[in-house]
Amino acid sequence: MTSCYRCGDLVDLCRGPHLPNTNRAKAFMVTKNSAAYWLGDQNLDSLQRLYGIAFPNDKLLKEYKKFQEEAAKRDHRNIGKQQELMMFHPVMSPGCCFWFPLGTRVYNKLMDFMRSEYRLRGFQEVVTPNMYDARLFLASGHYQNYKDDMYSLDVEKQEWMLKPMNCPGHFVMFDARVRSYKELPLRYADFGVLHRNEASGALTGLTRVRRFQQDVRSPRWRSSYVRWRSGGGSVVALGTEVGWDDVFGWSIEIRRSTSCDPLCWGLC
Repeated sequence: MTSCYRCGDLVDLCRGPHLPNTNRAKAFMVTKNSAAYWLGDQNLDSLQRLYGIAFPNDKLLKEYKKFQEEAAKRDHRNIGKQQELMMFHPVMSPGCCFWFPLGTRVYNKLMDFMRSEYRLRGFQEVVTPNMYDARLFLASGHYQNYKDDMYSLDVEKQEWMLKPMNCPGHFVMFDARVRSYKELPLRYADFGVLHRNEASGALTGLTRVRRFQQDVRSPRWRSSYVRWRSGGGSVVALGTEVGWDDVFGWSIEIRRSTSCDPLCWGLC
């Protein structure tokens, strides 16, 4: 669905909504600015993108500023620096976290917790390479869809890439020999280092990085182990395979990311 909004001479093709007129906004504040390329192409002109916020009165603007000040005190980037847990360097390795000894203790505690939860769920930890021949990502579809967000290397005149996620490597391991249905479900867990070529303007502390490790599990199921819920297009794994819902009390729903027919989902 496409929506279009008009405000005076301005006609904007966007999700909206727009204010009926600018008289409704009485208090303004520019929140930040960043560099941007025209049409998203780095070969074109560099522009300045301005971010701002508006309120119908000064009182609401003051309340917003107060809230932001309190939030800044709890910003993990500031706390990490003050307590010497971690740091980011804007030049030597933007978007990659440096963990100090105290921060590494916290990091390792979280890893130990995750490993204990993996064992409870029957997952086995594996170790996979950090870079692969680009042909692996051509087979997985990452190359066609995310090439610009991946790091590529020239290795003996062959294109290699740093992995952005662990799943393709797990399929290589799964394909190492003929498997029996009796082995399924086969549950792999991986703490491999991942790299994604995020735009410099999008980097935000630990919430948006270029180098990271994440909770990646790759179970292989029989088709009978998965129940397809029609209507919503979601997949529900029977048992306790998915997420940390029983640990943190989260309600989790997973949506498939394949164009296959639902009946063929297990083969995709």
